[in-house]
Amino acid sequence: MSKVTSASSALEEFEQESWWETVLAELNGDSQWGEAAKYFPARIEFRSDQTSWTIDTRDGRAVSARRGTHPQGADITIAAPDAEWRRVIDGDTDWFRGTSPGLGSITVEGDGVAAMRNVKAMWRLLGALSVAGKPTAEPGPYSADPATDRHTAITGRYVEVAGLRTYYEEAGDGIPIVCIHAAGQDTLMYRHVLEGLSDEFRVISIDAPGHGKTLEPPHGAFRSISDHADFNEAFMTALGLENPVVVGCSMGGNMVLELAARRPDFYQAVISAEGSDYTPTVSDTLLEMLLLNGAQILEGWSESMTGHRTPPQRAREVVWQLRRVCPEVIAADLTGYAGFDRRDQVGGIKSPVLLLRGDADWLVPQDMVEQVAGRIPGSRIAVLEGTGHYPMIENPVEFNDTVRSFVRETSR
Repeated sequence: MSKVTSASSALEEFEQESWWETVLAELNGDSQWGEAAKYFPARIEFRSDQTSWTIDTRDGRAVSARRGTHPQGADITIAAPDAEWRRVIDGDTDWFRGTSPGLGSITVEGDGVAAMRNVKAMWRLLGALSVAGKPTAEPGPYSADPATDRHTAITGRYVEVAGLRTYYEEAGDGIPIVCIHAAGQDTLMYRHVLEGLSDEFRVISIDAPGHGKTLEPPHGAFRSISDHADFNEAFMTALGLENPVVVGCSMGGNMVLELAARRPDFYQAVISAEGSDYTPTVSDTLLEMLLLNGAQILEGWSESMTGHRTPPQRAREVVWQLRRVCPEVIAADLTGYAGFDRRDQVGGIKSPVLLLRGDADWLVPQDMVEQVAGRIPGSRIAVLEGTGHYPMIENPVEFNDTVRSFVRETSR
Protein backbone atom coordinates (compact mmCIF):
# COMPACT_ATOMS: atom_id res chain seq x y z
CA MET A 1 0.00 0.00 0.00
CA SER A 2 1.42 3.40 -0.94
CA LYS A 3 1.98 5.96 1.78
CA VAL A 4 -0.35 8.96 1.82
CA THR A 5 1.22 12.16 3.06
CA SER A 6 -1.46 14.84 2.77
CA ALA A 7 -2.85 16.09 6.08
CA SER A 8 -6.40 15.20 5.18
CA SER A 9 -5.68 11.56 4.40
CA ALA A 10 -2.48 10.82 6.32
CA LEU A 11 -4.23 7.82 7.88
CA GLU A 12 -6.13 6.34 4.99
CA GLU A 13 -6.37 3.02 6.83
CA PHE A 14 -8.25 4.54 9.77
CA GLU A 15 -11.04 5.52 7.39
CA GLN A 16 -11.51 2.02 5.98
CA GLU A 17 -13.81 -0.44 7.72
CA SER A 18 -12.35 -3.19 5.54
CA TRP A 19 -8.87 -2.48 6.94
CA TRP A 20 -10.13 -2.77 10.52
CA GLU A 21 -11.65 -6.11 9.58
CA THR A 22 -8.17 -7.28 8.55
CA VAL A 23 -6.88 -6.10 11.94
CA LEU A 24 -9.49 -8.28 13.64
CA ALA A 25 -8.48 -11.21 11.45
CA GLU A 26 -4.81 -10.72 12.35
CA LEU A 27 -5.62 -10.69 16.06
CA ASN A 28 -7.84 -13.73 15.90
CA GLY A 29 -5.17 -15.60 13.95
CA ASP A 30 -2.48 -14.74 16.52
CA SER A 31 -2.38 -17.50 19.13
CA GLN A 32 -0.06 -15.47 21.38
CA TRP A 33 -2.49 -12.57 21.43
CA GLY A 34 -5.37 -14.96 22.10
CA GLU A 35 -3.61 -16.50 25.09
CA ALA A 36 -2.58 -13.09 26.48
CA ALA A 37 -6.08 -11.63 26.04
CA LYS A 38 -8.05 -14.65 27.27
CA TYR A 39 -8.81 -13.06 30.65
CA PHE A 40 -8.71 -9.46 29.42
CA PRO A 41 -12.18 -8.39 28.32
CA ALA A 42 -11.88 -4.78 27.20
CA ARG A 43 -13.09 -2.12 24.82
CA ILE A 44 -9.97 -0.48 23.43
CA GLU A 45 -10.27 2.78 21.53
CA PHE A 46 -7.69 3.97 18.98
CA ARG A 47 -7.81 7.76 18.69
CA SER A 48 -6.08 9.75 15.95
CA ASP A 49 -6.21 13.43 15.05
CA GLN A 50 -9.22 12.90 12.80
CA THR A 51 -11.17 9.89 14.03
CA SER A 52 -11.30 6.92 16.36
CA TRP A 53 -12.18 3.22 16.29
CA THR A 54 -12.97 0.84 19.13
CA ILE A 55 -12.10 -2.85 19.22
CA ASP A 56 -14.09 -5.03 21.62
CA THR A 57 -12.31 -8.13 22.97
CA ARG A 58 -13.88 -11.05 24.85
CA ASP A 59 -12.43 -14.45 25.85
CA GLY A 60 -9.30 -13.99 23.75
CA ARG A 61 -11.27 -12.98 20.64
CA ALA A 62 -11.56 -9.62 18.93
CA VAL A 63 -15.31 -9.61 18.41
CA SER A 64 -15.89 -6.26 16.72
CA ALA A 65 -14.41 -3.01 15.47
CA ARG A 66 -16.63 0.06 15.21
CA ARG A 67 -16.00 3.68 14.32
CA GLY A 68 -15.93 6.08 17.25
CA THR A 69 -16.29 5.48 20.96
CA HIS A 70 -18.38 2.50 22.04
CA PRO A 71 -21.80 3.48 23.48
CA GLN A 72 -20.68 1.95 26.79
CA GLY A 73 -17.39 3.82 26.65
CA ALA A 74 -13.81 2.58 26.35
CA ASP A 75 -11.86 0.82 29.06
CA ILE A 76 -8.58 1.94 27.54
CA THR A 77 -7.91 4.65 24.96
CA ILE A 78 -4.68 4.70 22.98
CA ALA A 79 -4.20 8.20 21.59
CA ALA A 80 -1.55 9.44 19.20
CA PRO A 81 -1.15 12.03 16.47
CA ASP A 82 -1.58 10.88 12.89
CA ALA A 83 2.18 10.88 12.32
CA GLU A 84 2.72 8.43 15.17
CA TRP A 85 -0.07 6.15 13.96
CA ARG A 86 1.62 6.18 10.56
CA ARG A 87 4.80 4.95 12.22
CA VAL A 88 2.85 2.17 13.95
CA ILE A 89 1.21 1.05 10.71
CA ASP A 90 4.51 1.18 8.84
CA GLY A 91 6.19 -0.93 11.54
CA ASP A 92 8.54 1.87 12.61
CA THR A 93 7.36 1.88 16.23
CA ASP A 94 5.38 -0.26 18.66
CA TRP A 95 3.86 -0.19 22.13
CA PHE A 96 7.15 -0.02 24.01
CA ARG A 97 8.91 2.53 21.86
CA GLY A 98 5.78 4.60 21.32
CA THR A 99 5.07 5.00 25.04
CA SER A 100 8.69 5.64 26.11
CA PRO A 101 9.52 9.17 27.35
CA GLY A 102 11.16 11.23 24.63
CA LEU A 103 11.03 8.39 22.09
CA GLY A 104 7.34 8.17 21.17
CA SER A 105 4.09 10.11 21.41
CA ILE A 106 1.52 7.41 22.23
CA THR A 107 -0.51 8.14 25.36
CA VAL A 108 -2.73 5.76 27.30
CA GLU A 109 -5.95 7.00 28.85
CA GLY A 110 -8.46 5.21 31.03
CA ASP A 111 -7.34 2.10 32.89
CA GLY A 112 -3.60 2.32 32.30
CA VAL A 113 -2.91 -0.23 35.03
CA ALA A 114 -5.05 -2.81 33.21
CA ALA A 115 -3.13 -2.02 30.02
CA MET A 116 0.21 -2.70 31.70
CA ARG A 117 -1.05 -5.77 33.56
CA ASN A 118 -2.01 -7.13 30.13
CA VAL A 119 0.83 -5.52 28.23
CA LYS A 120 1.52 -8.52 25.99
CA ALA A 121 -2.02 -8.26 24.63
CA MET A 122 -1.61 -4.49 24.13
CA TRP A 123 1.77 -4.89 22.46
CA ARG A 124 0.56 -7.52 20.03
CA LEU A 125 -2.61 -5.52 19.43
CA LEU A 126 -0.56 -2.60 18.12
CA GLY A 127 1.59 -5.09 16.22
CA ALA A 128 -1.50 -6.28 14.36
CA LEU A 129 -1.90 -2.77 12.95
CA SER A 130 1.58 -2.98 11.41
CA VAL A 131 0.90 -6.21 9.48
CA ALA A 132 -2.81 -5.96 8.63
CA GLY A 133 -3.40 -6.22 4.91
CA LYS A 134 0.28 -6.76 4.09
CA PRO A 135 1.96 -9.85 2.63
CA THR A 136 4.01 -11.92 5.07
CA ALA A 137 7.60 -10.67 5.10
CA GLU A 138 10.35 -13.07 4.11
CA PRO A 139 12.64 -13.77 7.11
CA GLY A 140 16.36 -13.10 7.07
CA PRO A 141 19.07 -12.94 5.94
CA TYR A 142 20.41 -13.42 9.43
CA SER A 143 23.74 -12.60 11.04
CA ALA A 144 26.34 -15.37 11.08
CA ASP A 145 26.38 -18.12 13.69
CA PRO A 146 29.43 -18.23 15.98
CA ALA A 147 31.95 -21.01 15.57
CA THR A 148 31.28 -24.17 17.56
CA ASP A 149 34.84 -25.54 17.63
CA ARG A 150 36.25 -23.32 20.38
CA HIS A 151 38.10 -25.35 23.00
CA THR A 152 39.21 -22.68 25.49
CA ALA A 153 37.94 -23.71 28.91
CA ILE A 154 35.54 -21.35 30.66
CA THR A 155 35.97 -21.40 34.44
CA GLY A 156 33.47 -20.16 37.01
CA ARG A 157 34.87 -18.79 40.26
CA TYR A 158 33.86 -16.90 43.39
CA VAL A 159 35.65 -13.97 45.01
CA GLU A 160 34.62 -11.81 47.94
CA VAL A 161 33.95 -8.22 46.92
CA ALA A 162 32.71 -5.63 49.42
CA GLY A 163 31.62 -8.46 51.69
CA LEU A 164 29.58 -10.25 49.00
CA ARG A 165 30.30 -13.66 47.54
CA THR A 166 30.66 -12.68 43.90
CA TYR A 167 30.52 -14.98 40.93
CA TYR A 168 32.50 -14.48 37.74
CA GLU A 169 33.62 -16.49 34.72
CA GLU A 170 36.83 -16.25 32.79
CA ALA A 171 38.61 -17.84 29.87
CA GLY A 172 41.88 -17.34 28.05
CA ASP A 173 45.08 -15.39 28.68
CA GLY A 174 46.44 -12.04 27.61
CA ILE A 175 45.01 -8.55 27.90
CA PRO A 176 42.12 -8.68 30.39
CA ILE A 177 38.70 -7.73 29.06
CA VAL A 178 36.13 -7.20 31.84
CA CYS A 179 32.53 -7.60 30.63
CA ILE A 180 29.72 -5.84 32.51
CA HIS A 181 26.20 -6.99 31.74
CA ALA A 182 22.95 -5.12 31.10
CA ALA A 183 20.10 -4.52 33.54
CA GLY A 184 18.61 -7.74 34.87
CA GLN A 185 21.15 -10.02 33.23
CA ASP A 186 24.31 -11.85 34.29
CA THR A 187 27.46 -13.55 32.98
CA LEU A 188 25.44 -15.61 30.52
CA MET A 189 24.97 -12.49 28.41
CA TYR A 190 28.66 -12.72 27.42
CA ARG A 191 28.89 -16.45 26.75
CA HIS A 192 29.69 -15.91 23.06
CA VAL A 193 32.32 -13.32 24.00
CA LEU A 194 34.02 -15.69 26.43
CA GLU A 195 34.02 -18.37 23.75
CA GLY A 196 34.91 -16.11 20.85
CA LEU A 197 37.66 -13.84 22.21
CA SER A 198 39.44 -16.08 24.72
CA ASP A 199 41.74 -17.38 21.99
CA GLU A 200 43.59 -14.05 22.25
CA PHE A 201 42.49 -12.32 25.46
CA ARG A 202 41.70 -13.03 29.09
CA VAL A 203 37.93 -12.49 29.06
CA ILE A 204 36.16 -12.00 32.40
CA SER A 205 32.42 -11.65 32.97
CA ILE A 206 30.92 -10.78 36.36
CA ASP A 207 27.50 -11.24 37.94
CA ALA A 208 26.47 -7.94 39.51
CA PRO A 209 25.17 -7.95 43.10
CA GLY A 210 21.77 -9.64 43.24
CA HIS A 211 22.18 -11.05 39.72
CA GLY A 212 22.95 -14.62 38.71
CA LYS A 213 25.05 -16.26 41.42
CA THR A 214 26.24 -13.11 43.23
CA LEU A 215 24.60 -12.44 46.57
CA GLU A 216 22.25 -9.52 47.06
CA PRO A 217 23.59 -6.48 48.97
CA PRO A 218 22.43 -6.27 52.62
CA HIS A 219 20.08 -3.36 51.91
CA GLY A 220 18.65 -4.73 48.69
CA ALA A 221 19.43 -4.26 45.01
CA PHE A 222 21.48 -1.25 43.95
CA ARG A 223 19.34 1.59 42.61
CA SER A 224 22.26 3.65 41.33
CA ILE A 225 24.72 2.94 38.53
CA SER A 226 27.36 4.62 40.70
CA ASP A 227 26.91 1.88 43.32
CA HIS A 228 27.44 -0.72 40.60
CA ALA A 229 30.52 1.19 39.43
CA ASP A 230 31.95 1.17 42.98
CA PHE A 231 31.43 -2.57 43.12
CA ASN A 232 33.11 -3.21 39.78
CA GLU A 233 36.12 -1.14 40.77
CA ALA A 234 36.40 -3.25 43.94
CA PHE A 235 36.04 -6.41 41.84
CA MET A 236 38.88 -5.42 39.52
CA THR A 237 41.04 -4.58 42.53
CA ALA A 238 40.26 -7.97 44.09
CA LEU A 239 41.47 -9.67 40.89
CA GLY A 240 44.56 -7.43 40.73
CA LEU A 241 43.73 -6.13 37.26
CA GLU A 242 45.83 -3.27 35.90
CA ASN A 243 44.77 -1.29 32.83
CA PRO A 244 42.09 -3.71 31.69
CA VAL A 245 39.72 -3.25 28.81
CA VAL A 246 36.13 -2.74 29.98
CA VAL A 247 33.08 -3.67 27.94
CA GLY A 248 29.55 -2.88 29.05
CA CYS A 249 26.09 -3.20 27.53
CA SER A 250 23.07 -0.94 28.17
CA MET A 251 23.20 -0.24 31.92
CA GLY A 252 26.72 -1.66 31.76
CA GLY A 253 27.44 0.51 28.72
CA ASN A 254 26.56 3.57 30.78
CA MET A 255 28.59 2.24 33.68
CA VAL A 256 31.85 1.85 31.75
CA LEU A 257 31.62 5.52 30.78
CA GLU A 258 31.32 6.43 34.47
CA LEU A 259 34.24 4.14 35.32
CA ALA A 260 36.38 5.76 32.63
CA ALA A 261 35.41 9.26 33.79
CA ARG A 262 36.46 8.39 37.35
CA ARG A 263 39.91 7.17 36.26
CA PRO A 264 40.48 8.89 32.93
CA ASP A 265 43.57 6.97 31.79
CA PHE A 266 43.31 3.74 33.80
CA TYR A 267 41.57 1.59 31.21
CA GLN A 268 43.37 0.37 28.13
CA ALA A 269 40.15 0.68 26.17
CA VAL A 270 36.49 1.35 26.90
CA ILE A 271 33.72 -0.23 24.80
CA SER A 272 30.24 1.05 25.56
CA ALA A 273 27.67 -1.11 23.77
CA GLU A 274 24.17 0.38 23.63
CA GLY A 275 25.34 2.85 26.27
CA SER A 276 25.08 6.58 26.82
CA ASP A 277 26.01 9.24 29.34
CA TYR A 278 22.34 10.28 29.69
CA THR A 279 19.32 7.95 29.57
CA PRO A 280 16.05 9.47 30.82
CA THR A 281 14.06 7.04 28.67
CA VAL A 282 12.34 4.74 31.19
CA SER A 283 9.02 5.91 32.64
CA ASP A 284 8.06 5.75 36.31
CA THR A 285 4.97 3.78 35.29
CA LEU A 286 7.09 1.09 33.66
CA LEU A 287 9.29 0.85 36.74
CA GLU A 288 6.26 0.42 39.00
CA MET A 289 4.55 -2.08 36.72
CA LEU A 290 7.67 -4.25 36.49
CA LEU A 291 6.88 -5.33 40.04
CA LEU A 292 3.38 -6.44 39.01
CA ASN A 293 3.90 -7.88 35.55
CA GLY A 294 7.63 -8.14 34.97
CA ALA A 295 7.57 -11.30 32.83
CA GLN A 296 5.20 -9.90 30.18
CA ILE A 297 6.84 -6.48 30.15
CA LEU A 298 10.33 -7.91 29.75
CA GLU A 299 9.22 -10.31 27.03
CA GLY A 300 7.79 -7.55 24.88
CA TRP A 301 10.47 -5.01 25.78
CA SER A 302 13.35 -7.29 24.79
CA GLU A 303 11.67 -8.63 21.65
CA SER A 304 10.81 -5.08 20.60
CA MET A 305 14.51 -4.13 20.73
CA THR A 306 15.79 -7.17 18.82
CA GLY A 307 17.05 -6.59 15.27
CA HIS A 308 15.77 -8.12 12.04
CA ARG A 309 19.08 -9.93 11.35
CA THR A 310 18.82 -11.82 14.65
CA PRO A 311 17.86 -15.44 13.93
CA PRO A 312 14.90 -16.88 15.84
CA GLN A 313 16.94 -19.00 18.25
CA ARG A 314 19.06 -16.05 19.36
CA ALA A 315 16.03 -13.76 19.55
CA ARG A 316 14.41 -16.35 21.79
CA GLU A 317 17.53 -16.41 23.97
CA VAL A 318 17.35 -12.63 24.40
CA VAL A 319 13.80 -12.97 25.73
CA TRP A 320 14.61 -16.01 27.87
CA GLN A 321 17.60 -14.33 29.51
CA LEU A 322 15.59 -11.25 30.46
CA ARG A 323 12.63 -13.22 31.81
CA ARG A 324 14.78 -15.06 34.37
CA VAL A 325 15.37 -11.92 36.43
CA CYS A 326 13.77 -11.02 39.76
CA PRO A 327 11.40 -8.08 39.13
CA GLU A 328 12.74 -6.11 42.10
CA VAL A 329 16.27 -6.38 40.74
CA ILE A 330 15.55 -5.14 37.22
CA ALA A 331 13.30 -2.38 38.56
CA ALA A 332 16.23 -1.23 40.70
CA ASP A 333 18.63 -1.48 37.75
CA LEU A 334 16.36 0.54 35.49
CA THR A 335 15.79 3.13 38.21
CA GLY A 336 19.52 3.76 38.09
CA TYR A 337 19.46 3.73 34.29
CA ALA A 338 16.60 6.26 34.12
CA GLY A 339 18.39 8.59 36.53
CA PHE A 340 21.81 8.38 34.88
CA ASP A 341 23.44 11.64 33.74
CA ARG A 342 27.20 11.99 33.39
CA ARG A 343 27.25 14.50 30.54
CA ASP A 344 29.39 16.88 32.56
CA GLN A 345 32.01 14.22 33.37
CA VAL A 346 32.74 12.14 30.29
CA GLY A 347 34.74 14.90 28.55
CA GLY A 348 37.70 14.11 30.80
CA ILE A 349 38.06 10.50 29.64
CA LYS A 350 41.55 9.84 28.24
CA SER A 351 41.20 6.13 27.44
CA PRO A 352 40.25 5.15 23.89
CA VAL A 353 36.43 4.87 23.71
CA LEU A 354 34.32 2.92 21.24
CA LEU A 355 30.57 3.51 21.23
CA LEU A 356 29.03 0.41 19.68
CA ARG A 357 25.36 0.08 18.84
CA GLY A 358 22.95 -1.95 16.76
CA ASP A 359 21.00 0.17 14.33
CA ALA A 360 17.72 -1.54 15.34
CA ASP A 361 18.05 -0.40 18.96
CA TRP A 362 15.40 2.29 19.44
CA LEU A 363 16.25 2.75 23.13
CA VAL A 364 19.71 4.10 22.24
CA PRO A 365 19.22 5.83 18.88
CA GLN A 366 22.02 7.04 16.64
CA ASP A 367 21.59 10.72 17.50
CA MET A 368 21.98 9.90 21.21
CA VAL A 369 25.25 8.09 20.55
CA GLU A 370 26.53 10.89 18.31
CA GLN A 371 25.87 13.37 21.11
CA VAL A 372 27.91 11.21 23.49
CA ALA A 373 30.73 11.00 20.95
CA GLY A 374 30.71 14.78 20.70
CA ARG A 375 31.34 15.01 24.44
CA ILE A 376 34.23 12.48 24.52
CA PRO A 377 37.23 13.70 22.51
CA GLY A 378 38.63 11.06 20.16
CA SER A 379 35.81 8.56 20.70
CA ARG A 380 34.52 6.49 17.80
CA ILE A 381 31.22 4.91 16.82
CA ALA A 382 30.66 1.44 15.35
CA VAL A 383 27.23 0.35 14.11
CA LEU A 384 26.07 -3.24 13.55
CA GLU A 385 23.40 -3.53 10.87
CA GLY A 386 20.07 -5.15 11.71
CA THR A 387 21.14 -5.68 15.31
CA GLY A 388 19.27 -4.55 18.40
CA HIS A 389 19.94 -3.76 22.03
CA TYR A 390 21.75 -7.03 22.85
CA PRO A 391 24.48 -7.30 20.19
CA MET A 392 26.68 -9.89 21.94
CA ILE A 393 23.70 -12.28 21.92
CA GLU A 394 22.05 -11.24 18.65
CA ASN A 395 25.12 -10.82 16.46
CA PRO A 396 28.10 -12.31 18.31
CA VAL A 397 30.42 -12.76 15.32
CA GLU A 398 30.35 -9.12 14.23
CA PHE A 399 30.33 -7.94 17.83
CA ASN A 400 33.45 -9.96 18.67
CA ASP A 401 35.21 -8.90 15.48
CA THR A 402 34.56 -5.26 16.33
CA VAL A 403 35.81 -5.63 19.90
CA ARG A 404 38.87 -7.61 18.79
CA SER A 405 39.88 -5.01 16.22
CA PHE A 406 39.51 -2.12 18.66
CA VAL A 407 41.47 -3.84 21.44
CA ARG A 408 44.25 -4.82 19.04
CA GLU A 409 44.46 -1.27 17.75
CA THR A 410 44.55 0.35 21.18
CA SER A 411 47.12 -2.13 22.58
CA ARG A 412 49.84 -1.12 20.15
